Amino acid sequence: VLIKKPTFYDYLHSGIQLNLITAIDFTASNRDPRDPRSLHYLAPSGDSFNQYQQCIKSVGEILCPYDSDQLFPVLGFGAKFGNQTTTQHCFPLTFDNEKPCVKGLDGILDVYQNALSQVCLSGPTLFAPIIRYANQLAVQSFQESKTYTILLILTDGIINDMQDTCDAIVEAGRLPLSIIIVGVGNANFNKMDILDADDSPLISRTGEKECRDLVQFVPFNKFAGNGVILASEVL
Repeated sequence: VLIKKPTFYDYLHSGIQLNLITAIDFTASNRDPRDPRSLHYLAPSGDSFNQYQQCIKSVGEILCPYDSDQLFPVLGFGAKFGNQTTTQHCFPLTFDNEKPCVKGLDGILDVYQNALSQVCLSGPTLFAPIIRYANQLAVQSFQESKTYTILLILTDGIINDMQDTCDAIVEAGRLPLSIIIVGVGNANFNKMDILDADDSPLISRTGEKECRDLVQFVPFNKFAGNGVILASEVL
């Protein structure tokens, strides 16, 4: 007996809706946005994108069309802003906890650029708060509209809460959620490959093993400029 196992493409083709959450790394390892060597550097002329903007545009063009309402939560992590003295590890780039969503891909790009002028890059780099936020939203979105959630994490690859992140991913395995991690820049991405868990499933600190492969790591520089291969890697 042949049993056909549907691919994610099959689900998309059948009309499943996606909810894209974009989470952006504002930790100090990216360098000061005013420094031309920074991964967050914005050219004064405005005629070229930094790598984060390139990632948002390239991956957003792949995923955004599958969301019918075109309202996307955009988060930041690893920064201070306002009068805060402690680093914030999960905050909306709208700076309004009641309204974390923006309209369309252009809205994601605009709110990212606006946030750069308001945040102070800091650290450490923690993924777990972002993933736990996505876990809660994934449950809520599926209950309300049978929507599947995609968490897109854009990062330079440094991570300081590996075990907490593994715990959050193992928990997410039981939820309607997938995680795409896009590595920006040319750092050592060994830990991102571990989270991808293609070779061995992640194990939580309580000993629970990851029940499915829900994380895809994509080093952006390897696929930048080739939209077809990037789309294949992302999906």
